[in-house]
Formats: sequence, C-alpha cells, structure tokens
Amino acid sequence: MGSIVPDGAPTWSRSAPDHAMHDQREALLQHNIGQWSGCFIRLNGDGHEQERFPTVLSVEECQGLIQTCLTYEHTGQQRSMSFQSLPPSMQVCPDGGWSLGPTSITPWSWVAELCVVYQSERRRIVVRHGVSGLDQVVYVVESADQHNPAVPTNPIQCHGRREGDLMIWQPEAGVELLLDARDRQSGDATACGLRWSLADGSVRQMVRRYNGNGSLLSLSPEWP
Repeated sequence: MGSIVPDGAPTWSRSAPDHAMHDQREALLQHNIGQWSGCFIRLNGDGHEQERFPTVLSVEECQGLIQTCLTYEHTGQQRSMSFQSLPPSMQVCPDGGWSLGPTSITPWSWVAELCVVYQSERRRIVVRHGVSGLDQVVYVVESADQHNPAVPTNPIQCHGRREGDLMIWQPEAGVELLLDARDRQSGDATACGLRWSLADGSVRQMVRRYNGNGSLLSLSPEWP
C-alpha cells in the first residue's frame, strides 16, 4: 500500500501453487505493515528521470481497519486512506506483493500501481497510460525500520527493449518494469509488471493483466 493513500518462476508461486486460495488481506498486512522511508522518482514516457523527492509511508492496522498515511517530506503534504476490506480490484500474492487498478479498461487512459516486497525493502511503480502510449511512470524505492532506501545515485535513464508487444525498462540493476507503450487499439490485451531479481537468486514479481475485452485477469506467475 502506498500512493493509494490509498524465480524462473517467483518464489511465491512455488510455495503456494494455488495462489488464488490464500488470505490476501493477511498476506498484505504481514509484509507491508510498518513505516517505510521512500524516494519517488518520476520518469517521463521515454524513461528519463524528471524529478525525485523523499517520502514516508505509514501502514498500520487498528481495530480491523487498515490505515495508510503518505507524507511528501519536501512539502509536508499528506495523503491518508482507511479501509477494512481490500478493494475489489486489488490483487495480492502470498509474499505480500500487490497491485491496484481498474477492474476493466478501454484502449484509452488507465492507471496501475504495483508493489513487490522483500523483507524490509519494497519496490513500487505507478504507471499512467495515456491515449497513445505511456504518459508517466513513478518508480518508488522504499525501506522499513527507519533505514534510508538504497536509491540509485545517478538520474535514471531507462533504455527500453521489446518483449513481444510490450516493453521492458530497467531503472536499476535487478529490476525490470513491464510496460505497454503502444497506441493500443480495441481488442489488444495488455499488462503492467514489476520484477525484482535478488542477490540470493529469488525473485519478487507482480503482473497485472487485461484480456482483449479489457477485463482484469487472475494472478499468474508467468513473466511477461
């Protein structure tokens, strides 16, 4: 949870092959509760960094209510959200990764948010798809337990490579973003994904998929 103020196959798919049966709320809380120091890095539609700014995100549960508060440290602005049940369009995998977005889309504008978690570290993206390709990608690096996040020191310039109809960006070593930069037409299936390959050989990933009719598909461990 974040700006929602609100291996081969990934490790979670091996440990829970029937990932539709796990308790999504419990998985979300187990891996995402806490205070996260972060850095939001805004990229344009060509993958070039435009700006970055520090954030602090608090995620807690109180009397069954999940509460989030995101603070933009450079301005002091805060965004908060509370909810008891997970949004119907939220997808959560057993290792705590999650995604948010519409339950159905058209060939035009839509927004997706995805997050993967490994111990006290998270990687997130917020992707804005425009009427003729990518408008913007916000890449987020976060660390819990009051540790400073390991943010790339140099401005990010992603060099995309093709993956079928989609595009792969690499904002830092070990991290891949699966994006649809096409001028999408009716009947085009699409996806948005985040994959983090770790030094111990494990992988954390989340892919949000829509079929040719624009309907959200169930979680799958496939990449892309």
